[in-house]
Amino acid sequence: MSFARRELSPARLGRNVRLVLARRPWIRWLAVGIIAAVAGISVHAQLQSLDAAQAAWTEQRRVPVATAAASPGDVLTWEWRTLPAVGVPDGVAPGISAGTVARQRVGAGEIIVRADLTVGAGPAAGAASGNVVVPVSDPLLTEPPIGVDVAIYSDGLVLADDARIVHVDGPVVFVEVNAASAPMVAAAAQTRQASIAFVAPR
Repeated sequence: MSFARRELSPARLGRNVRLVLARRPWIRWLAVGIIAAVAGISVHAQLQSLDAAQAAWTEQRRVPVATAAASPGDVLTWEWRTLPAVGVPDGVAPGISAGTVARQRVGAGEIIVRADLTVGAGPAAGAASGNVVVPVSDPLLTEPPIGVDVAIYSDGLVLADDARIVHVDGPVVFVEVNAASAPMVAAAAQTRQASIAFVAPR
C-alpha cells in the first residue's frame, strides 16, 4: 500500500492559513499585539538613546584650556572654559598653579590634563611617574631643546632607546629613562662615555 505525496502549493497554503484565521480570529489579534509590542519596545529604546545623547551634550564641565601653545619647559598660560562633558578627556587637571611648566607639548585651545604638567621641582619634575632622570654630559651637544626624544649610546651599545630630555643646566643634559635602563646610563655618564643621539618623532 502506498500513499501519494501531496505537495502544498502556495495557493493551497494561503487558503489553509485563511481558513485557520477565519476559524480562530484570536490568532490574528495575538500576532498584531506581538508586532505592536516589539515596535513599541524598539521606539522606546531609540528614545532613551536619544535622551542619553542629548544629556551628554547638555551636561557642562568647567575645564582648564591652554590659551597659547607651550613647548616642554614653557610656563602654561590658560583659562577656565565651560565645555560639553562628552568632549572632555579623562585626567583633566583639577587646577593649575601660577608658573606651572608644561611637561609635554600643549597646543592652543587644548584641554590641559595632568600628564601635561610637571610635578614638583627639580630636573625630575618633567619626567613621567616611575621613570628616572640621569644627568649626562655630552660635549657635542649645545643647548639641546627640552622635550625631544633621544637615545643613549656607549661604546657602540644601546643603553636606552626611549629617553627624553627633560632639563638642561649648562653643559649637563638631564635625560629621562625607564628605571631598568637608569643604572647603565648613570654608569656611562660617570665615566663620560654616554652619548646622546636624537630620535626622529615617533
